[in-house]
Amino acid sequence: MSLICGRLNAAHADLIDLVADLVRTESWAIGGIRSPEHWLTCFAGVSPATARDLVRIATRSAELPALSREVHSGRLSLGQAAVVAAHTPVGHDLAVVDLAVHATVPQLRRALVKYDFSDQPDTTPPAPDQFSVAAQPAELSMHYDHDRFHLTYSAPADIGALVEQALIEAKDALFLATDSKEQGRRVRLADAMAHLATRSLQAGTTEIAGRADKFRIYLHLDTSGQGWLTTRGALPPHLMRKWTCDGTVQPVWETGGTTVNVGRAHRIVPRRTRRLVEDRDRGCAYPGCAAIHHLECHHITHWADGGPTNIANLISLCPHHHDRHHAGDFTIRPSDGRPGRFRFATRHGHPIEPAAATAPPGTTPPPVQPAPPRYTGPTNEILHLDQVRFRRRSSGQLRQ
Repeated sequence: MSLICGRLNAAHADLIDLVADLVRTESWAIGGIRSPEHWLTCFAGVSPATARDLVRIATRSAELPALSREVHSGRLSLGQAAVVAAHTPVGHDLAVVDLAVHATVPQLRRALVKYDFSDQPDTTPPAPDQFSVAAQPAELSMHYDHDRFHLTYSAPADIGALVEQALIEAKDALFLATDSKEQGRRVRLADAMAHLATRSLQAGTTEIAGRADKFRIYLHLDTSGQGWLTTRGALPPHLMRKWTCDGTVQPVWETGGTTVNVGRAHRIVPRRTRRLVEDRDRGCAYPGCAAIHHLECHHITHWADGGPTNIANLISLCPHHHDRHHAGDFTIRPSDGRPGRFRFATRHGHPIEPAAATAPPGTTPPPVQPAPPRYTGPTNEILHLDQVRFRRRSSGQLRQ
């Protein structure tokens, strides 16, 4: 058992080195790949949770040298190293690792998650600011610039705490609604802001008849191929294509600045067709993406270019990958002879799929590596948390 675990730890150390190089060179950033974790999920076949552990250990190896040393010696398992990387501040890694090599993962997590690593704080209260702005009223400004919406908000601390809690609640609701725990997707506060806005409009437009029309977004489409929002500037082509690809829109057709026709609001993809496409794809079709909710139907041959709204020309994409495709990050084309199957490639034409496992003819086998050390493992003794003390290491204390 100890020999097998030692081999596994050595293999994980090699994988961590690969991830560190992947992050350093940003070679994971190919079309549609959202993060190093997504790359590992797609190409290394690991779970999102394991991918997060690998990236966390790799990115902290330089600032936690004792952790890196023991990982490569085989004395720390991937689970133990992940807990150390997640909870250990710089300078305390030597003391934490000394405990980690003898503790189980649950013991180590209990010891680190609430441990106060802070040095003796300065108890002297700061001098009061005679020009404090804490009592000034809240301020908010917003504007558009280069196809981006900018929002700036400043408020007293009590109002700010209210806004903060609303965003945290929306983030938590979005996390649960999108099954982010299973798919490894990171839900940001920026996503929560969009969720708050959507939820407010959905609630407000159902209270009073006619309010939905007041808050409708009109997309103006010129017969020459340009487009813009009401009272706003021109839109880039990829946003026009995305919005007319799937969604409820009310197009306003114009020629030479004169309105030709105000079309009725309609959903581009009929509900029945959407259900069939979602049942076929069972989530976002982009490789390695685990999103299964809030999907959008994308036309392979675009609707504006005459593409039909049928199952063979539709694919399910999450909002992120739908947006990145229209921005040109990657391409999608049907797989020859396989209806309902599609091939993804980067903007440069490289396939987004795992490389072939077969070695080319004449390839020499890699040299035989020395056997890794045996893994001693935890002692499984009772860990008394009140007796755990982690001292900060001094410079030069870590032996090379």
